[in-house]
Amino acid sequence: MENPLGTTGESWLVKVSSTHARTDPDVCPSHLRTAVRPLLSAHLPETPGLPPASPTGEQPTLLEDFGAGPLFAALDLWEHRHRHPERVVEELRQTRGAFRGRNAPAHPSLMAWTIQVFERYVAARTREQHAALAAGLPSTAPVQMDWTVRTALREHPDDRGARQYEHKTWGRQYASADGTVRDLWIPSFGRAKTDRPAAEKAAIAHVVAQGLPARRRARLTHPPATSLVNPTPPERVRVFDFGCADGSVTPLLDWGPDTVRELFTRDAAPAFIATATGTGVRPGASCVGCKVIGHCAQLPRTPELWGPLRAPVSPRVARRSISAWDLRLHGDCPAQYHLMRHLRLNDLTPENSGARRGRVVDAVLNARHAQRLPRSCRELPPAYESVLPRAHPLEEPLARSALRMLDEHRALCPLDGLAPEEKVLTQHRVTAYLPELDVVVLAVPDLLYTRRGRWIWRETKTSAAPLWEGRPLLRSFPQLALAVLLFDKGALGDGPRRGRVELEHLREGAGESRLEAIDPGRPATVAEAREVIADLAEPLLRDTSYDPRTGRHCHTCQVRTWCEPGTAHTADPPPGGISDVTPGPEEAA
Repeated sequence: MENPLGTTGESWLVKVSSTHARTDPDVCPSHLRTAVRPLLSAHLPETPGLPPASPTGEQPTLLEDFGAGPLFAALDLWEHRHRHPERVVEELRQTRGAFRGRNAPAHPSLMAWTIQVFERYVAARTREQHAALAAGLPSTAPVQMDWTVRTALREHPDDRGARQYEHKTWGRQYASADGTVRDLWIPSFGRAKTDRPAAEKAAIAHVVAQGLPARRRARLTHPPATSLVNPTPPERVRVFDFGCADGSVTPLLDWGPDTVRELFTRDAAPAFIATATGTGVRPGASCVGCKVIGHCAQLPRTPELWGPLRAPVSPRVARRSISAWDLRLHGDCPAQYHLMRHLRLNDLTPENSGARRGRVVDAVLNARHAQRLPRSCRELPPAYESVLPRAHPLEEPLARSALRMLDEHRALCPLDGLAPEEKVLTQHRVTAYLPELDVVVLAVPDLLYTRRGRWIWRETKTSAAPLWEGRPLLRSFPQLALAVLLFDKGALGDGPRRGRVELEHLREGAGESRLEAIDPGRPATVAEAREVIADLAEPLLRDTSYDPRTGRHCHTCQVRTWCEPGTAHTADPPPGGISDVTPGPEEAA
């Protein structure tokens, strides 16, 4: 099989994680195919404008960006060095930088999170071992090196060009002294997952049953001749999901060796084959980690999206993405942005009522518009209880409020009078690349549709309050400014004068909703959008400390539990109420 464009080297190794067995329609097949062959070398073309190295050779000190990093380092002290948990907690409290050999210092709130989760994990693991012993099972002890399954093909490459396959998974590993039982604990940053896809579970069980402890090996140019497979698989493989946010534990599987082999062959192997052989390009979040981004013909380039930089941006180790929600989060509080978007932390604080109502309205409209009804929502009967999705239950009177907003939408539905040949895309990902910053821009408009061949980008927002006349729309809703710039740079394929940006602002009062149209072809509009996005994006791209910034957003912050300034700030009620802004779909990924 030919290497993907822009890669060189022998693709003799296919190295997969259990997560590669998941089926995600938004992941780029070409990215996956390259990602599971880590020995390939991708050479990006020279890109003018990339940030030069610092004249002094110094790089900025970047914070830890793997949320579980300090937690795993703390668990290593307890499990492998037999430190008492209280002593480990004391070390966590005293650290002011990198913890136990981690390459980067951790944000103070991440250290507070780590202390809380470490104590929960120790308690949960201790309880489970007591329960296992009471049920007659042997105790399981920590295994230090990662379990790895390595299969070497001695004669010739297979039809995928591979001479060796390597399988791994992720989590905390445990085995009984007699080898009959192996356990794996997988941390989830929220609640414990109650289930995972069948292919992923089979892939995890395969590694737990067939893997042997192995050190991470250096990059090789030729495959080793030997395989690495457990000759005596355990009689019982158990996998648990651990919820970091609440200490919950869910048993995911408890299988014998025959079940592991059968389900791996049936569920996981086909998923891995699809991953290793996928073709086609699907720009999106995959672009952030893609090795061949410089050669992708499907990814729009939008250099200087918001104009020349006002000041230099320091080079970074890894590519990153930004979305309108990223910009808004960082603009409110850099710490909240770092903890939620980089580290994926979540203290299970419920969304405020306005945001939950907005999700329900969005879900109903997305379902309607995706069906491409022969008539628009304008011709549907008034909303009633059964249209509300069960996945997003609302209590009274919030449900009634959502229904009234849906009725308001009927008069503003963009599908009214739309010809059958026009395009209608719900929740369509728009992706662009800034080569000079090595930044991927992600946007998911509520609706993209054409009218007489002209692309129209619509954002729908729900609110209890009217639009504030004293604040420009592009400043109030940065996603509108981002849409204008993406039109201006041709990221939607047509010239900006052929497009339009719309804001549908829904309120529950009869006749109080509004539809605002923005022309992305007007130079004054583009200039305003550039100023809005520059004001938000450049501070984000330069930030390396992510210090807290308190405000009314603290009252609904999902990481406030570990933020001392935010906790102190919320001792008083928020002035002017709580915002009901709803995160977009690119934020839920």
